[in-house]
Amino acid sequence: MALVNHAKKEINAKIVYFGPAKSGKGTVLAYIYSRIKPYLRGELKSVPAGADNLLFFDFSPFETALPNGYRLRLHIYTLTGMVTNPATWKMTLKGTDGIIIMIDPTVINAAETSQSVAHLRDFLSAYGVGLHDTPAVLQLNSSTREILPDEVVQITAALDLSSLSTCLTNAANGEGVLEALTTLSRQILDRVTSGDESSVKIERMEPSGQKENSLQSEPPSDDSPKVKLLSREVIEEGGTIRIPLTIGEGGALRRLVVTVNVDLE
Repeated sequence: MALVNHAKKEINAKIVYFGPAKSGKGTVLAYIYSRIKPYLRGELKSVPAGADNLLFFDFSPFETALPNGYRLRLHIYTLTGMVTNPATWKMTLKGTDGIIIMIDPTVINAAETSQSVAHLRDFLSAYGVGLHDTPAVLQLNSSTREILPDEVVQITAALDLSSLSTCLTNAANGEGVLEALTTLSRQILDRVTSGDESSVKIERMEPSGQKENSLQSEPPSDDSPKVKLLSREVIEEGGTIRIPLTIGEGGALRRLVVTVNVDLE
């Protein structure tokens, strides 16, 4: 789910490019990275994930803040080549906010494609998420020939993905690649801004500097701490102010004094 830090006005969303080997995932990520201005992107990293290879980077798709003052940062992940351990895909998909399903029907047979999508459904189901409940785009990628409209209809119907937005791309020259990512990004933003609390994780910054995460922003309950300022007992001595407070929590009452040093110059 998207991580929203209201204190910093940041929205962080995770996108995973999923698909079988030879579908063009690594090529697509390299192309996207090359098109982003350097000061808007993080480092493109390739690290071993067991016997497999994880490719990822993060970037901001906008140079200016969104209308509400928030900034969006996308974190892009994929596994390249032949994935030997299915559990690696499962871990990569954990917490994803959107998925681009990549298929090259000109080099990958129908049985392999169907099996890949079935595995994706299983991985998401393990986290209690359905594919049709997640922002997703089907990216039909081919660098050898044009994919005809009739093929698109047949492929989406066979995979039960007719409800998804479908983008035709050519990873070799980048045609349609950014459009597919933009389509998915809009779906994610729509979910975040619609107030769908199941897709948003709130990150609040506590005064101590520690982070407190919660699935949703809730009003204080009756058991929340009650703070009362004893204004008549505030003491000021030179550059020092002592503020007595009482804090009531769970039926217990506790008193403390907050000391503030003030620079008088």
